Amino acid sequence: MTRFGRTGQLVRLAFRRDRFRILMWIVILAALMASVAWKFEGIYGTPSEINAIKGTLASPGIVAMFGAFSFKGQVTTAEIFANEMLLFMALIQVVMNLALSVHATRAEEDLGITELVRAHAVGTLAPLSAAAIELLLVNLCLGVLYSVGLSAANMPGATTQGNWLIGLGLAATGLLFGMLGLLTAQVADHASSATGIAYTLFGLSYLARMITDVQHPRLTWWSPLGWVEKLAPYNSPRWLPIGLSLVLAIILLGLAFWANNHRDIGAGAITTRPGRAQASACLRGPATLVWRRQRNVIIAWIIAVIIFGVAYGTVFNTIGDILKTNPTMQQVFGAAMVHEANHKILLSFTSLLAIVMAAVAIIPGMQLILKLHSDETRGWLEALYARPISRTHVLFSYVGTAFATSTLAFIGGLGGIVVMGDASLTHVKDGISATEFWHGVAAQLPEIWVFLGLSVLLVGYWPRLKTISWLYLALGFITVYMGSLLKLPDWVKNVTPTGWMPRVPLHALDWTTFSWMVGLAVVLVVIGWLGYRRRDLQMS
Repeated sequence: MTRFGRTGQLVRLAFRRDRFRILMWIVILAALMASVAWKFEGIYGTPSEINAIKGTLASPGIVAMFGAFSFKGQVTTAEIFANEMLLFMALIQVVMNLALSVHATRAEEDLGITELVRAHAVGTLAPLSAAAIELLLVNLCLGVLYSVGLSAANMPGATTQGNWLIGLGLAATGLLFGMLGLLTAQVADHASSATGIAYTLFGLSYLARMITDVQHPRLTWWSPLGWVEKLAPYNSPRWLPIGLSLVLAIILLGLAFWANNHRDIGAGAITTRPGRAQASACLRGPATLVWRRQRNVIIAWIIAVIIFGVAYGTVFNTIGDILKTNPTMQQVFGAAMVHEANHKILLSFTSLLAIVMAAVAIIPGMQLILKLHSDETRGWLEALYARPISRTHVLFSYVGTAFATSTLAFIGGLGGIVVMGDASLTHVKDGISATEFWHGVAAQLPEIWVFLGLSVLLVGYWPRLKTISWLYLALGFITVYMGSLLKLPDWVKNVTPTGWMPRVPLHALDWTTFSWMVGLAVVLVVIGWLGYRRRDLQMS
């Protein structure tokens, strides 16, 4: 047997294992790309509509969100589409690849499945090779579907080369971060750490892309996530970013193979520190047990969201300084009005970021709530329930920790935006006040709690449908991130809690909406609690 023996059989096994997961990702992403392309001519099909959105896309705030793109000559619908969709689709594709890569490697190893596979006549590198081939085929399939969908949409200004450049460019970006996930799975000693390291590197790449796009677009070449912007598919097509992504992907895969060869199964280069010989006096119940097991993940998420907010705050002075783009404004309207206009721009930018930051802060809390069911099905709660502990105590240990984590992460992230943003301003009076900050916090906390309450409801009654929580959150994020640019109808934006509250602090906080949203969150938690008390536990 060679090191890669039986790789083909493991690839078939991997697709059988992940068939529903992969099918869901492919259908959703391919349908999203094609449907938006089909709709785009109706949104930005006339010169007046294109000229209006072109100015918006050039604003620093939108550049921070979607990337910096250059337009030459007569701008077409296809160019606007590429500007709005490339980075957005790349972000989703990265999330898919990180999830698949860690699940196919370190998560399988944590469950002991890899050890069972390796006990047979299987090459030592075959499981890792099978995961890499799985990622390659999934991304290639998505790239082809993207290209075919764009060709079928036939947007004005679209070219065959540009369509395939988008499809293959997104596939190469996804594959690059998939290989990163495979590498972190070899470096870390369990799936949570591997995922955390991968997302940390992904976040750093995103922050580097955002800051350089706003301040020095040429430096965006130093961020792997920024390469997808440089494709310029319908303007000045470049294949170099695809080549760079593939070369870096191969290097990362080579490092993953090397790391796999130099470690024991179940081990990692970064190991978890051994625990104390005797348990702490504080470790007396389910809540402290949850904290002890998840504290590194919780702290990492809170710090990451704060850094995310601080990075966005660094571009405040670029976004909210009208005098940089129009020096005559102060002479015409006076200093007071110019500062008021700067303040309004920053309020608008902060209001949008507050919703995005809330969506990000929901993730760790939702993970903790859904982890209750995964811990249950893996048998990890058997020892806990063998003691005289009620289901209510266990449930709210997870739920309480989740609510606290998401709340602190959001406050820290929004605080990072405002504190760093105000500190970076040339004129402090243009910044966000403490009252506006706390109104922004109050506006988004009910949204976070409703999403978490829905997760509690699903865990309580229909735990096998818990994926709905992630789909619902994704829908809310898409309507916020892309809703205005895609001109989505109001009813679509109001399907999820992200559209229920006015954009605060740009607008006044609606305390009536705040009250009933908090009430809804409480009702969802209570119903989920009643269901969890009554349903059968699924112990393995």
